[in-house]
Amino acid sequence: MIGNTLLVINPVSGKGEARFELLPIVTRLSEAGCEVTVFPTRADTDNAEEIASRLRASHSYDMVVAVGGDGTLNLTVEGVLRSAKKVPIGYIPLGTTNDFASSLGIPSDTDDAIAHVLAGEPVPHDIGLFGDRHFTYIACCGAFTESSYSTNQTLKSIFGHAAYVFGALPSLASIRPIEMTVKTDCETITGKYLFCALSNTTTAGGFVKLDGQGVDFSDGLFELILIGYPQDLIDAGRVAKKLATANMNDPLIVIRHITACEITLGAPLGWSLDGEDGGKMGTVHLSVQKSAIEILK
Repeated sequence: MIGNTLLVINPVSGKGEARFELLPIVTRLSEAGCEVTVFPTRADTDNAEEIASRLRASHSYDMVVAVGGDGTLNLTVEGVLRSAKKVPIGYIPLGTTNDFASSLGIPSDTDDAIAHVLAGEPVPHDIGLFGDRHFTYIACCGAFTESSYSTNQTLKSIFGHAAYVFGALPSLASIRPIEMTVKTDCETITGKYLFCALSNTTTAGGFVKLDGQGVDFSDGLFELILIGYPQDLIDAGRVAKKLATANMNDPLIVIRHITACEITLGAPLGWSLDGEDGGKMGTVHLSVQKSAIEILK
């Protein structure tokens, strides 16, 4: 897509390469006919509201392009939704894991991702609602969840995806079963679980694969995933292998396609929204907003 572009860039995304990629990205877009306005995100700032304000103040933006990781995309989506403008969103992934890009087939190579944006057409995409906060592709809690947003940015920059593994290591010995009650329109599920998520993705965190599980990004349904607490290492190994190969046929794995749910935990736990800190919650209502945004694909 070609037109007036608001480029939202996180200078410290991934391995810190975003700041070096800025000029080439702007050059490529400009040469293709885009008029580019750059908005660099800043710490301790409501970046989503800044994006929304820029969109409200102008009727001329044809698209918004997020440059960074899944967190940058999350705040870009939030900004577009707050603005109430139906502006297509493009994505140039420069983050550490880029689950969303992988799910949509967006190239990880920057030049290819730019070409993808320029050739893309707006496609409706569902968005999740966690309380009063939006998430693009996953809200989750449980084992290793907190490492996605607590892992030091410098560590992420140096080691990339491996940083999440290092960040999760201290929690291995402290994993405990989570008492959980999940209410959907159709059923109530109770039990002890290791991990839970509401997602709209085919890959999450590099360890959950949902290829072939009926994931549709604009059907008004998200996938509820519950991973039961393993009784021993044999159970744990079996479940890990199945999750990594998109095989959900296991008594410890629950998957449902739902529009909304209420999740109550035995005690408040930290939640992750698209890899960012969602806060500690004991009870939360999650729902799907069908075709809330348009993604360039």
